[in-house]
Amino acid sequence: MKSASLSVSFWHVGLENIPEGDFMHRRVMPEQAKRLIEEARHAGTLFCASHDDFLAPYNEREKRNHEALCRVLGEQYGIALSFEDFVVKDKIDGEDSFTVRPLALVEIDGSNRLMIVTCHVTDQRRRDARRVESCVGLSRGSS
Repeated sequence: MKSASLSVSFWHVGLENIPEGDFMHRRVMPEQAKRLIEEARHAGTLFCASHDDFLAPYNEREKRNHEALCRVLGEQYGIALSFEDFVVKDKIDGEDSFTVRPLALVEIDGSNRLMIVTCHVTDQRRRDARRVESCVGLSRGSS
């Protein structure tokens, strides 16, 4: 039996992520998000994805924002996510290749869930002064 997966994205969700039919949209607090992420990591079913290709040179700002949110999640809530969690390593012609797991390929299906992490700036003068307001969980609903 295939284990349910948890995909995590920062800020974005797209129509391609949402299945036809019913689905559930709920807000989870950081403590619950931490537990869900830890359980999925332990089970090997955690997949972090991004709308932005922050390995591309023109997306340096997005890369810094992802790194900053990872840092805030760890420092303020003990949620262990890193920039590397969003990067997939593969071999192409025998050489290591790296890419960002694209959010467009994540689909809520069956028991597979998608968590969108959002935040807002609490102090306009300090760029890293961010606070995670909540995490949004999306999962396949039942009729």
